[in-house]
Amino acid sequence: DPVPPALRGVIVLDPGHGGNRRLGGSSPNNAVSASGVLEKVMTLELAQAIAAELEALARRRRGLTLDVHLTRETDENLGLSARAAVAAETGADVFLSLHYNGFNGRVRGTETWILSEALGNVNAAEDRGLAERVQAAVFGTLARHDAAARDRGVKDNQRLGVLADLSLGNTRERHRTRACLLEVEFIDVPTVDRLLNGERADAVRTELASAIAEAVVDDLEANA
Repeated sequence: DPVPPALRGVIVLDPGHGGNRRLGGSSPNNAVSASGVLEKVMTLELAQAIAAELEALARRRRGLTLDVHLTRETDENLGLSARAAVAAETGADVFLSLHYNGFNGRVRGTETWILSEALGNVNAAEDRGLAERVQAAVFGTLARHDAAARDRGVKDNQRLGVLADLSLGNTRERHRTRACLLEVEFIDVPTVDRLLNGERADAVRTELASAIAEAVVDDLEANA
């Protein structure tokens, strides 16, 4: 078989929230699942699962070298600029912030956010490409398990400090890091809670993590 071209990538996974106090614009927790599981716990579990899948991909594929970092490994909070700064410090190619939504127990859907060009994003097209890959991976996985899954798409009309280009190390002259923020689903919906925290949750989370890992590597290839 032909050997694929060498591909290297630095990836920063940012599990949203953490700890027990607000810090630098980051709240300790926002959403709570219908059964009481905290968003901050779920984001860390997902980040760890994605990291494991990325490392497995690198072991299986010749020529693929991945350097994976998490902004937090424990139940601690970091300010938004401190989270983004991990991308600058590591020279990250991809920065993915992980979150879950909550609203009224009925609203559903997966959505992925980028910083808009109007708010100063110097590489909005590249960020959108990453976001579209991640969005498709997550929605596609959830839809296989739940016909009521909803694709809320890629959005860019909010000021999200964790995606600020200067904190990520991006300038108009040099913008290596592509960044987006994923809202996996609304965990206050009982059916979503059962899917992501019920008896089959480990398998679903592994599928989600695998799909996201593949999407990230696809993005590295597209921008190599």
